[in-house]
Amino acid sequence: MNDSIFIAAGLARECEGLRLKPYICPAGYWTIGYGNRCLANGSAVTRLTPAITAVQAEALLMLTLAGLRYKLRQLVHVALTPNKEGALLDWQFNLGTSAIAGSTLLRLLNSGQDLAAGEQLLLWNHAHKDGHLITLPGLTARRHAEWLIYTGATSGHVPAATPSPSIPPTTTADQLNRNELARVKANV
Repeated sequence: MNDSIFIAAGLARECEGLRLKPYICPAGYWTIGYGNRCLANGSAVTRLTPAITAVQAEALLMLTLAGLRYKLRQLVHVALTPNKEGALLDWQFNLGTSAIAGSTLLRLLNSGQDLAAGEQLLLWNHAHKDGHLITLPGLTARRHAEWLIYTGATSGHVPAATPSPSIPPTTTADQLNRNELARVKANV
């Protein structure tokens, strides 16, 4: 399906992976499911948040993306293809609406500078850790995947991550993201 929510959900599934118990993401936030920081009722995820099921995680992801798309459409004043909107939705899901609202990307997009706006995605690959701004390889890979979809270099389909018994339990999300980026580059 070529709907922006399904495109963003595919990216989020692939980049975030599925965790049914609360965990701290690389940026230091309590998270659950496919990278949600809040539950369906709006409450923040904490270490005390009960585990959820895969079905609940999927429903939470889709509910979150639908709400974000509504907010994104209020901010964007130009027409977007499903690929562009899907890439921006994943970016918004990862960073939050407030980051997008004040971004150079949004200013460029709304002024008709479509390509320059898309290139801005690649700059959002840092996180604050211990008072320092650091580059996270997983964010670099994610931003590149978003950019490929935004530009139409891929069909907009990023397959959902599926648990694999061949992946050692010590494999990090950053390692998986690097592997996915290599796969995406190979298919371009």
